Amino acid sequence: MNIRQVHIMPTTVRAARTLMCVQVLLVIVLSVVILLPLVLHGILVLNFFLGVGVAALVGTVVVLMRTRRRWVRWAGWVAQTALTANALMGLMGAPSVGAFAGLALAVAVIALLLTPSSAGWFNI
Repeated sequence: MNIRQVHIMPTTVRAARTLMCVQVLLVIVLSVVILLPLVLHGILVLNFFLGVGVAALVGTVVVLMRTRRRWVRWAGWVAQTALTANALMGLMGAPSVGAFAGLALAVAVIALLLTPSSAGWFNI
């Protein structure tokens, strides 16, 4: 008889994954709605590609979370740290609700990824 062991993703990892999905959706929507028209006129090209790159990295981390690899956790941490730095710069330049929301999401994901249950999940 072949018994297959089932691993249940901890709540902290599921919460981090959900918040990261929200981040990806927000970045995609903001990139398309706000930045794409400006990019088509040659303005803010770097910001557009930075947003798309971060969305791709965070999306990759979300998809690979089930693999339980350590590097996935740390890649998520690096992406969230970059988003935190970006939000802090945005708050220093022109404080807005969007920058504050981005900061809150990124800090929440970092805190969730650094919990012992998250460390236990990413142990392969």
